[in-house]
Amino acid sequence: MLLAAVLLPALAAPAAASANPPAGDWTLVRKDAFKHYACKSPGKGDTVKLRLATWFNGDDEAIGYGIGLYAAVARGSNSDLVAERTLTSWENGYIRTTIKGVQTSDRLWMQGAYYGPPEPWSDGRRVARITRCDPR
Repeated sequence: MLLAAVLLPALAAPAAASANPPAGDWTLVRKDAFKHYACKSPGKGDTVKLRLATWFNGDDEAIGYGIGLYAAVARGSNSDLVAERTLTSWENGYIRTTIKGVQTSDRLWMQGAYYGPPEPWSDGRRVARITRCDPR
């Protein structure tokens, strides 16, 4: 009886948010204090759209301090940025955004926007190696 009194509240407690990517097929791009995911879908012509999702990794303080996501896409060299985003719009533990007009030879960089200035990075993830999003 005592064991049941201890276990029942624990079983009834809501499940904590998981560290899994959002629904669908995603590539884990990198981890810092957050977990950064991406997937790609067809764009116009021979370009793709990148869907990005950063999970807050249980760090509620990040939201309170206005910490968010920095993402950039480079073409050729680190200084040739095709797109750049800094976002702090957390919703249900994620920051989500889309970058259009990306080529598969481009490189994606994602990091928490809490230390700066952001420095992309020859070790960015090549877009060709990012998973294609689930067809919807």
